[in-house]
Amino acid sequence: MLYFEKRQSVPRYFKVIIPIISLLIGLIIGAIAVAIVGINPLDVYGGILSNAFGSWYAFSETLVAATPLILITAGLIVVFRMNVWNIGAYGQYIMGAIFSSYFALFASHGLSKPVMLAVMVISSMVGGAIWALIPTLLKIFWEVNEVITTLLLNYIALYTLKFLMYGPWKNPESYGFPLSKTFPQTAILPVLFKGTRLTVGIIFALIAVLIVWFLIKKSKFGYEVRIIGDNPLAAKYAGISVNRNIIIGMAINGALAGLAGMTEVSGIVHYLQVKIGADYGYTAIIVAWISYLDPLVTILASILFGGLASGGYSLQITMRVSYGIVGLIESITLFSLVGAQIFLNYKLRWKNGSS
Repeated sequence: MLYFEKRQSVPRYFKVIIPIISLLIGLIIGAIAVAIVGINPLDVYGGILSNAFGSWYAFSETLVAATPLILITAGLIVVFRMNVWNIGAYGQYIMGAIFSSYFALFASHGLSKPVMLAVMVISSMVGGAIWALIPTLLKIFWEVNEVITTLLLNYIALYTLKFLMYGPWKNPESYGFPLSKTFPQTAILPVLFKGTRLTVGIIFALIAVLIVWFLIKKSKFGYEVRIIGDNPLAAKYAGISVNRNIIIGMAINGALAGLAGMTEVSGIVHYLQVKIGADYGYTAIIVAWISYLDPLVTILASILFGGLASGGYSLQITMRVSYGIVGLIESITLFSLVGAQIFLNYKLRWKNGSS
């Protein structure tokens, strides 16, 4: 009989081998699923690879998709290391987009571009942080489960966005579509390379990763975060303020998710709308785990999933393949990567049934 036995220690090379093997398994299962519906999986995988990494423009589109993932995941790492389960990055992303869009739509008159963008960056981070602190305070003062509150606040954020887009912020010239007026040029993030959509948002993301890496690895806050994650009772006995660190961590998490929302509406969409890529909030949770909660690894993992997203969208045009096929491959790959994590902590053993 097969059973799982907990590992006493995890070999370092396992953290490289297991993701690679699980990725290959996921791609093989995805290929089988694609073949069943009558499509050549080699053509699909080749198309995704080419459309995601086959040219400078393709790679720039991959980085465009990876930018919000990097920002959100960097923030999630901080709280996940404390065993605080923020499932609300989706809502925090939306609120960051809403807060920053307000200034772009209603308070841009007379402001220079640097000032306008600075205001939008700060407001997006404030909006995301406020949305993250609501469940945090409920958890600290009334012991309300943060998984439930952060998840429910996602829906409140989404319906707030819908209210604005179908109501007071709707562009009267949008022919019924739920979107705002186009942002003025002073509220649009500058593009890094001519002929691409890659903006300075990617620089924000890389800076955020470096800051989170420093906080986790080199600061007193990071040391306390690790202690809280290992044993919160021991942390309290050691004089560490668990609640204070949770508040700081959730504020950082919400602020970075909000900033991701701003980079999307200001850098890519150029107006506020109902569909602003808010699924990034959920995908980032998976990216955080397959990155082993390591900020630097997050960059590579986000680029991988950014490539799947951008390559998949392009595949609809170049091969006339339904995006559902790409979504199927992505889902199977994600499931394989996450499921394989069990082998980092457990190993399979065989026990004789008669013993």
